[in-house]
Amino acid sequence: MLRKNVLMKILLLSSMQISWKEALKSTIEAEIKQSIEVDEKLCFDEKNNIFLSDNSIGNNTIVLLLLDSQLLENQNLSAWIENLNKRSQKLILASSAESDFTAKDRVKTQKIAKTNGLAFYDVNRYISLATDSFYSRDAKNQLDIPTEIVRFLTLRLTDVISSDDLFNQYYYGACMYPEVWSQEVFEEDVKHMRSIGMNFARIGEFIWSDIEPEEGHFDLSIIETALKIYQDNQISVCLCIPTPTPPRWLTVKHPESKIVNLDGTIMEHGSRQHACTNNPDYQKYAYRMTRQVSKLAEKYDNVVAVQLDNEFKCHVDLCYCDSCRNLWIDYLKVHYESIEKLNASWGTAVWSERYDRFEDVVLPTTTPFLHNSSLMNAFRKFTAESLNDFAHNLTHLVRLETKKAVTHNTAFGFNLLNDELFEDLDIAGFDTYAPYSDYPAFTLNLDRWRNVRPNRNEFLLLETSTSHAGHIENYISPAPEGWITAELFTGFAGNLKAFTYWHFRNHAYGVEQPHSTVVTTSGEPGVGYDDVVKNGQLLKEMTPFLDESRYQPAKIGFMYSDHAKRFYNIDHGGFYNHRGLVTEYYGSLIRKGINLEVIHETSSYEDFDLMIVPFIRWVSPEMLVKLQSFVETGGKLILGPMTGDRTEELAWPVNNGLGIVGEWLQLDQIKQYSVQKIDFHASYKEEVNPFAGLVTRFNTNDNWTVLFEGQNQDIIAAKRKMDKGEVIYLGGLPRLLNESSLWDRFVDEEILVFETDRQLLRIGDGLKKYRRETENSIQIYLCNMSNETKEYSLHKASHDLLTGAELTAGQVSLQAYEYQILEFEKSL
Repeated sequence: MLRKNVLMKILLLSSMQISWKEALKSTIEAEIKQSIEVDEKLCFDEKNNIFLSDNSIGNNTIVLLLLDSQLLENQNLSAWIENLNKRSQKLILASSAESDFTAKDRVKTQKIAKTNGLAFYDVNRYISLATDSFYSRDAKNQLDIPTEIVRFLTLRLTDVISSDDLFNQYYYGACMYPEVWSQEVFEEDVKHMRSIGMNFARIGEFIWSDIEPEEGHFDLSIIETALKIYQDNQISVCLCIPTPTPPRWLTVKHPESKIVNLDGTIMEHGSRQHACTNNPDYQKYAYRMTRQVSKLAEKYDNVVAVQLDNEFKCHVDLCYCDSCRNLWIDYLKVHYESIEKLNASWGTAVWSERYDRFEDVVLPTTTPFLHNSSLMNAFRKFTAESLNDFAHNLTHLVRLETKKAVTHNTAFGFNLLNDELFEDLDIAGFDTYAPYSDYPAFTLNLDRWRNVRPNRNEFLLLETSTSHAGHIENYISPAPEGWITAELFTGFAGNLKAFTYWHFRNHAYGVEQPHSTVVTTSGEPGVGYDDVVKNGQLLKEMTPFLDESRYQPAKIGFMYSDHAKRFYNIDHGGFYNHRGLVTEYYGSLIRKGINLEVIHETSSYEDFDLMIVPFIRWVSPEMLVKLQSFVETGGKLILGPMTGDRTEELAWPVNNGLGIVGEWLQLDQIKQYSVQKIDFHASYKEEVNPFAGLVTRFNTNDNWTVLFEGQNQDIIAAKRKMDKGEVIYLGGLPRLLNESSLWDRFVDEEILVFETDRQLLRIGDGLKKYRRETENSIQIYLCNMSNETKEYSLHKASHDLLTGAELTAGQVSLQAYEYQILEFEKSL
């Protein structure tokens, strides 16, 4: 990230003169309180050839390339952008505001951006929403388009230019529902939350029918009253856009807006998320309401963030309504361009599936056996991408009214493309109700969502329970006392900026009454209340140490992919669950005291010493180049299982069983089969353990050292030196990793050496740590996340910043859910 103490330059490249250059300069300078240079240059020379070089681009220059239809038609564009990206400190693509910028242009720009790992600012979509009279602030006044372009680009560029955190304090609070309770009860609860150390509330995610009781008649007084009460009690607010619960008048007037399931069942009004986000009538009303709510975010200073919707795809996934059918055909036309290309990509010669026209392509509804895996993959990808289009449109509409940070509360259980979703948002938010019996399931959230946004590792926990989740069809037992305190301690140590309970006062109606809350329906302390109060005091004690320190990322990257998750939703063999696979592998390392950064395909790999890349079934050519560069410069890479074993279209590779990964590594004779229900053992040195799931056997050349051998001396895992680095390919994993002696030995010998804090201490199962640093010291935030006493080995003398206790080197015990902040001098 560019730093604010360096003079920066923004270079605008386009095919036409820009009238708003000086306005952009003055607006950004006012925002970041620093002088910058803004220059512009045409992309074409006198002969109408695209520029292939530009010596004026130097260090600390942000290049903003405004793409229009003319530029996108230039055959040299992709190569030029690739070259430009190599010479720029930061290259960003943006769409032209011109009306002739088409959906096909947008997809092409997005592909170029993804190929080169670039950000994409959709100016065109922002302006088109801004100029739509149905959503506009004042239809009588003509919009000043240059001013709006500058406003939008300033919001996006400030995130790149400034190194400041979005939030300068830590938030602790709960979700509240002023629409459910009387104003008297609501005020009582706000005062109560303040008295127990809370300073944060989230409201509004389901309030649509209260603020628009009739079509087009808005009354936001209930939100305004709540915001004033919070303001009087020094409570900061995350204000939500209540799109998941459209009012009954909307579904009565537009019954076609409701979700249609796989079997043709229409999801009735009620519950939530019953409307399809692809339906144009639903979108029209949702977008108009979004602007109305967003005005309040700007009006009230105590609103610090705006949350889109609530848990996209929480209760629904695929929809087969007429709106989706129509958009599906348009999507295929744009992405495949010709029906011949689609047929070739999907292999429709199998079972006479060939299509003659895009209009003939079916939706993957109920069929006698199974649909083509490529068809199912494409439809799931279409669903996730169209949801992101909806979310990004909501974001644009919010930004038309306010510059408050935009977030969303995602979770692992939903079928989304989170990395693409959060590209356009300001900060990641998430919900988790991880069971106390599996603490890596909680910390996986921290390590994943901290890394989902480039340049910003602060993030928000927007929902968790005070003790347990639950609804009327699922009663759940309370967590042990101390568990949520362990969650809060590790969360803020891992760079959380907000810790939020769902919810404050229990609902008497609905379906989620069994869910634990801060207080009961009558206002008495709920299950977990003592820990809630304790957590408020703990955050107060932690804050000075958090303020003086900065989170320090681990040197081991662990790759997670929502695209891989989509593949496993389809190609699972009857036993694979992507989340379970990832949690077990990740958890086996966490339980050995190894810290990880959970990253995604387009993340930067440069800051890691070791990269672990399991279950990424399709490796793109761009990703392979990044992996090769990582190894060439001395990195260690652990691939597999199943990494590279499918194509982009979820087919099987033709030239090599592991695709371009196998070709790069020069592996051949690749055979893959299931050992899930048979007795199959493999050995590693003296250890012999049973394996499970898919096993990939392969042959190697003499440059490889065999690691895991199957029962017939089949090679299941091997490693080799490559350039300055090293590569390991794992063709399978032992059954029950946390109980495998083979896996323990492999991790000790191949992974543990990259653990950053191994010179200071060694921890094991049940303990979790994060590292933060000040100018002169290292702080290790250490917590026992189990319900029994655990020991760790302290290699250097230290002291606990929270208690002042001096600790000598040796074995140290931590009681259940006990925590410490260990300080070491940096000279150590």
